[in-house]
Order: sequence, then C-alpha cells, then structure tokens
Amino acid sequence: METFGFKTLNYLGSKLRLIDFIEKNISAVASDGECVCDLFAGSGCVSYRLSQSHPIISCDIQEYSQVICEALLNPSDVTKEELNSFVQHFHSSSFQKLINVFKPLIDIEEKAIENKNLEILADVIEYGSIEVFNIEKHKSHVSSAIKKVCQALQAQKLYTKKTLITRYYGGVYFSYKQAVFIDGILELIHSKINPCKKNVFLAALLSTVSEIADTVGKHFAQPLKVRDSKGKIKTLVYSKAIKDKTVDVQLLYKNWLLKYINLQKSGFKHQTMRCDFLQCLRNLPDNVKTIYADPPYTREHYSRYYHVLETIVLRDSPQLSTVTIHGKKKISNGIYRQNRFQSPFCIKSKALGTFNELFEIASLKDRNLILSYSPYDESKKTHPRVVTIQQLLDIAQKYYRSVNVVSAGHFLHNKLNSSSRLLEASDEAEILIVCTTPQKRSVSNVVK
Repeated sequence: METFGFKTLNYLGSKLRLIDFIEKNISAVASDGECVCDLFAGSGCVSYRLSQSHPIISCDIQEYSQVICEALLNPSDVTKEELNSFVQHFHSSSFQKLINVFKPLIDIEEKAIENKNLEILADVIEYGSIEVFNIEKHKSHVSSAIKKVCQALQAQKLYTKKTLITRYYGGVYFSYKQAVFIDGILELIHSKINPCKKNVFLAALLSTVSEIADTVGKHFAQPLKVRDSKGKIKTLVYSKAIKDKTVDVQLLYKNWLLKYINLQKSGFKHQTMRCDFLQCLRNLPDNVKTIYADPPYTREHYSRYYHVLETIVLRDSPQLSTVTIHGKKKISNGIYRQNRFQSPFCIKSKALGTFNELFEIASLKDRNLILSYSPYDESKKTHPRVVTIQQLLDIAQKYYRSVNVVSAGHFLHNKLNSSSRLLEASDEAEILIVCTTPQKRSVSNVVK
C-alpha cells in the first residue's frame, strides 16, 4: 500500500523519519482538502506526504528543490517505453566520445582502486578537479593525465556544458567515469526529453547523484579528508572508493527513474515556487490557511551541502569561491559556487529579525503557522542553534494567541506558560511550535 513516504536525497535535517508526527499535527489544524504551504520544502518529503490529503504549495530558494518537488507533486506521465527509449541512448557514440576524452583520468583512477594505491586515490580526491587544476596548476600524481584530458577537450571543443560535471567534480565527489555518465545523461535530458517531462528525469538524476557521492554523509559540504593529523592517508579513502566510486550510474539512474515514474499521484492540484520565504508569503493565495515551516537553525548554510545538485540543475558553469590561507588565495576545497545563497536564518545578527518577519507575515492573513525545531544537545557536539526555543516562543506570543509546543519525544504537550527550563531541557526529539488564532493587528509595512 502506498505510504506517501519517499526519500529523494540524503538530506541534512530530513523530516522523513518524523513524517507521521508532522502530518498528524498539521492535520489537527488543517482540514482535508485545505491548501497547505510547505515553506522550506528542501528534499520534498513533507510536501509529498501532505499531498495525499491537501493541495500543496511548496517553496524553496534552491532550484534543485523545485525540480524534485515538481517531480513529486506534478509528475508528468512517462511510459515504460519512453524510459527504455531514453536508456538505449546510454550506448550511443556520444557517450563513448566522452569516455574516450576522459580515458587518461578514468584509467588512472580505476587502476588505483584495483591496486589499492592510496597515494594516487588521495591525489584524485585532493587534486582531481580539472576546473581547479586549470586555475591553480598544482602538481600531483594525476597532473599529467589532467593535462592530456585538457588537450583533448580543447581539440574537440568540449569545454562546454556537455562536460561540466566531469570537469568540476570528477574524481573529487564522483569517479571520473560516473561523472562522465552524469554529464551524458544531463545532455540527453536536455536534448531528447519533452520540456514538460524534464523534471522527472532530472529529479531521478539528482537522487542518483546523492546516492553515489563519495563523501561522509553523502552531501557536498566538502570532499573526503584523505589525511589524518599526522599527514598519513586514511584507509577510508579506499573503502569509500570501493563502495561509492564503483556504483554503476546508468543502472542506478534507471532504477531511480522507475521509482519516480511509479509514484502514486495524489489527485490534487499543487504548485511549486522557487523564491525566498518572504516572497512566497507575500504571494500566497488567500485559501492557504496553514503554513509548515522548517527553516535552518544553525550557522551551517544548506547551500554548502547541495551546491553540486544546484549546478547540475542550473548547468551554468559557475565561478568558484575562494578562501585565503596563510595569505594565499585558493579555490575552496568544496569547489563551491560563488555567491551561494546565504540564509538569514543562519546568521546570528539577522536570525531573530527574520523569524519575527516569518511570524508576523504569517499571522496577518489569519494563517496557522507550524514551525519545526530541532533542540540542541551540547553533549553530542551538534551545531549550536542560532536562536533558542524560548526566543521563538517569545516572538510567537507577539503574533498568536494560541501557541503550543508538541514533542515527538519524551515530553508531552507544553503550553506557552510552562517553564522555559522544561522547554529547553528537551535534547532528544524534534518539536513543533503550533501557532493558531493570530492576535488582532493591523497590516504593517513589512508586507508592502
């Protein structure tokens, strides 16, 4: 039986394990068939679950999130015949051409894995990006192979979006062969697929990429740290290479495409938006009476964890961000995009004011606001929260007459007048701050 639980990405702070708890509390304030806004949609798991009983407006500032949410909420019909026709192109001459261009790097990496050569594998991860090499001209075990590939790219006029992912991230986040197949699949999507069906094919590729990422945590905040504090190469380099870099991308992608194609449709009309939360709130239709919000709470910007996914979707050859170490400027280890989105919720000087805007604007149109919060357990060395529960409750009370705290863990419902110490003591479970019955107020300049 369809459970409407679907993991699309390895996503920081994913709410998939709490999806029943979240749905139960949203359903308590939003009747079936009533439109709900998922304000920070991320990997789309909450939007997808709620779409079973509600029309959904999902919103996120990141392009990859909108692609995934479109594939989940408004999937185009893709037949098995269309799928089979698409994957037949994997054996085309265009794929083989890319393989041949990158063969020097593919060969050196595959031989290093076969021979358990940690020195070369470490250099592939630390120095294997062609795009970074072209800027920094560093010397390593892979420098000679990179130069040969660069010559081939130049000769065949392939310094284009057709080789974007392999040039930027090949060797670092994926094996070179995997990256070539990602580029090949991307080109097929943009050249062979009807635009109205692209989101399904792109979403399947994003899920594939998330699964094969050769990193701890399966995100893109940084490549593997290949050396310990004494400079010795970690054995993790090899074990991760065997586990991640040898996965067959073409087979995995086909399996993900089948998963998306076979998703059950909900029967409601849904909408996806790519914009910041303020723009979304200001443009929500009046029939949206409940907003679910799961903003970030730490100083860690989500765009750092998923910048590769954003580049895959945008396919825009981004400029790379730099860091200065010992007075010398270099490309960031994560190969991050310049001008990545920086959420004000993650900036201590802006967070309280931004949360105030969220509560104020949500309350003005007589909307319920359900806010997710993950308590901070200092003993577990998790990232400290930029704002506390009590600070959020103080803001909530300004704009709502009814504010309840609901925990997925060991303590029961707590009213606003309960001890703040009790609220701050919960270090085990996600909580929801459920705000209903807005205070009677006049419209302020913030919504203009």
